[in-house]
Amino acid sequence: MVTAVHPMPAAAAPFKDRAYASWPGLATGVLDLLRDAVLVLARDARPLGMNRAARTLLHEGDGLALSPRGVVASTPGATMALLRGIERAAQGEVGSVQVPRMGRGPLWLRVEPHPGDVFGAAAVVFANDHESRSPRTKALVLRYGLTPTEASVARRLAAGGGLEQIASELGISINTVRGHLKQIFGKTRTHRQVELVCKLLSEA
Repeated sequence: MVTAVHPMPAAAAPFKDRAYASWPGLATGVLDLLRDAVLVLARDARPLGMNRAARTLLHEGDGLALSPRGVVASTPGATMALLRGIERAAQGEVGSVQVPRMGRGPLWLRVEPHPGDVFGAAAVVFANDHESRSPRTKALVLRYGLTPTEASVARRLAAGGGLEQIASELGISINTVRGHLKQIFGKTRTHRQVELVCKLLSEA
């Protein structure tokens, strides 16, 4: 369960409502322990909650920022890609978005479906500097008893890959990927992709 929920920056004042006050029940994992920024967004990109890293990210305007419309990216194109990702997440799909930044490498966003339509939450967005930052295969095998293929699937999920993309990269069917995912859930004692990603990133 979330241990701390922070007030949103002043720019987000129009969005402070009962949904935000109830956000501790919207996600699992100790989100403030994650180095990645994590945001819970409504379908129109209104922020419903965030961890400490996300609060810092938005305050600095480093790739993502708050506007009267909600969370926006550094360019109109990236903002539209984020909105499309949220819409797909609301339909159960996982996606990723690359956000350009001035004088720095891009910010990578993983857009996950929110587990349940609670207070209008549509997506959980993980933001980090490196798309490839994910647990090592050997560490996953040793820590959770995953097979090498299961570890490869878990690493790709943590890096923002969708099931179809993972199937293509590993040369296996999407049904096989789903079978591996079921085994990964059992071995890591998680139940949903967003919970699994939180767990993996917190231990990366």
